[in-house]
Amino acid sequence: MNESSPGLIEAETPVNPYTLLEAVNRSSNSANAAWLIYIGLMSYLLITLAGVTHKDLLLNADITLPVLQVKIDLTRFFLFAPIVLVLLHAGVVGQLVLLARKTLEFAAAVRMLETSDQRTHPLRLELDNFFFVQALAGPERSRVLGFFLNGMSWLTLVVMPVLMLLYLQLVFLPFHDINITWAHRLALGADIALIVFCGVFLLRLETSFFRAFARTSRYHPLGLTFTALLLCAVAAFSLLAATIPGEPMDRASPWSAERLAGAREAGFVTGSSAAAPAALLGVFHRNLNVTDLDLVVDKDVTPGEPSINLRGRDLRFARLDRTDLHQADMTGADLEGASLAGADLRGAWMGCVDLDALLLTDSRAAARCASARGANFSRARLGEARMAGVDLAGARLEETQLEGAQLTHAIMHGANFASARLDRADLSSASLQGANFLLASLQGADLSGAKLQMADFASAAMQGANLSLAGLEGAVMRGAELEGASLQMARLHGADMSSARMQGTDMTGAVVWRTTPPTGESSAFSEMAQIVMQPPGADHLAALRAGIGRIEGGPLQARLTEALGPLTDADQTAGWATSTQQQLWQGFARAASEASAADGYKGRITDYLARLMCRPRFGNGAVATGIARRAMAPGFKGDMPAIYDRLRAADCPASSAMGQRVMRDLAAAADAARAQ
Repeated sequence: MNESSPGLIEAETPVNPYTLLEAVNRSSNSANAAWLIYIGLMSYLLITLAGVTHKDLLLNADITLPVLQVKIDLTRFFLFAPIVLVLLHAGVVGQLVLLARKTLEFAAAVRMLETSDQRTHPLRLELDNFFFVQALAGPERSRVLGFFLNGMSWLTLVVMPVLMLLYLQLVFLPFHDINITWAHRLALGADIALIVFCGVFLLRLETSFFRAFARTSRYHPLGLTFTALLLCAVAAFSLLAATIPGEPMDRASPWSAERLAGAREAGFVTGSSAAAPAALLGVFHRNLNVTDLDLVVDKDVTPGEPSINLRGRDLRFARLDRTDLHQADMTGADLEGASLAGADLRGAWMGCVDLDALLLTDSRAAARCASARGANFSRARLGEARMAGVDLAGARLEETQLEGAQLTHAIMHGANFASARLDRADLSSASLQGANFLLASLQGADLSGAKLQMADFASAAMQGANLSLAGLEGAVMRGAELEGASLQMARLHGADMSSARMQGTDMTGAVVWRTTPPTGESSAFSEMAQIVMQPPGADHLAALRAGIGRIEGGPLQARLTEALGPLTDADQTAGWATSTQQQLWQGFARAASEASAADGYKGRITDYLARLMCRPRFGNGAVATGIARRAMAPGFKGDMPAIYDRLRAADCPASSAMGQRVMRDLAAAADAARAQ
């Protein structure tokens, strides 16, 4: 580390090496002790960090220090650990800078007593064995041993601290806390600055940084270049690779999904990382990866109380496949692009912090609503989940169990519910434009007031479902099973209802125009006497365009805009007024009017609905729940008390599966009706 020769020594007054030897050895002993403590604490921190798992990060579990068994809050540990490490490194470097000054002076004085370029003076043998001192002023030795001594200084004082700080940042990165991650970057920057501005004085006698740097560049060009490249690479990796998806630095990252995927997925995922890479360098994950784990201890779970607190967490692109998170509280959490395939989320909270703010201001930011845009919930269990106001745009929910889930005012346009089970689910006032419900089960589901333009309900089981006031413009309901369902005042412009089974369906006030009708045999007992046949008005079309315009750009918006086009075609609209389809609807209306005016219609519709809800195949009570709610609605043309009595009968399989609240409300309504 010292290339000085007698001709290069710059000292105004010669120093007696014998008087310096004792001072160097004393300083070496204390610096050696400080270095050992520094290495020990670095090793201790490394062991602690190695024990931190993604499960700990997900649950925000306390860090248990090895041996000491002291628990420290996870975020506080990761906030203060790099600060302590930088301060410790600064203390050790400061000690060694002072020791280097004495050692270099000693080496220069001894060189004046040596007659050759070989470091052979016996006084060098009396130096302390601390490798740092031996590398600077020790006796002549082999190149291998000299490389080892110099390498120890370089590894422990330059490489280890910066890599440890980078490793600490990478371990915490999946937690997705931008403030703490920036604290890690600043700590790393401060440590690099410490190495740059103080490191040169470990090699030089000069007191000026620029002179010391110039001399180091002259005599150690390879070492200086390699060190500079290493520090620049670590800093660049910290800033541009170890990034949180969506943060400003991520846009310039070579690991960002925009660069890897080339484009955002289908326009549904709005962050800059539409598809997060698996891991940095194949080892370090940017996002949480907790799969196939049971995180909930059933004996500690209280019904109706959260099991795990994940409120407001940033869980974007997390992999939580097949993980048990039932009754977890994810209110206000961000699950954009996350994968929860097969996860157990029964009874989970995934809605808004303040639902009233959403209803009053229509601002999801103000209401702090949960978001799971583009997330994968396929085959997940979400029964009875509380998800009012959640953003599930473009989410995958194929074969997902959503029985009894609360999804009111949710955004789910473009979501895929193919083969999902949504029996008794509440999707009222939800935005479901372009959603796919192919082969899904929505028995007894509440979709009142929902925006269902261009949604696909082909072959869906929708017995007893409530679609009153729903916007079904352009919806595909081909082959849907709508027995006993309510479509009161639904807007069915351009909908395809061919082959739909509509026995006992209530279409009072429903608006049809250019709507493909069902077959006559499948519409028995349907209440179609008061259907409205009129084309959509200019205001209605403007509202549809505005609603589609609020959907973020991408293939879905383009598809919905294209599908809306035929409804605005004046020639096609005028031609439908004299079409066979329009005449079929008029025939349905006349037949329904005659049937409802005939004696015994009330008994016949009541008997049909009672038999429908008590079929053995509907023993889970979903259809019965939907029919019970229809019976309590104003304008019901059947016998509501008779519906209640039939549900109470022992031979009705659905009676045992009915919810207590629905039965209580139905009992009160039946008593009130009998009292009139």
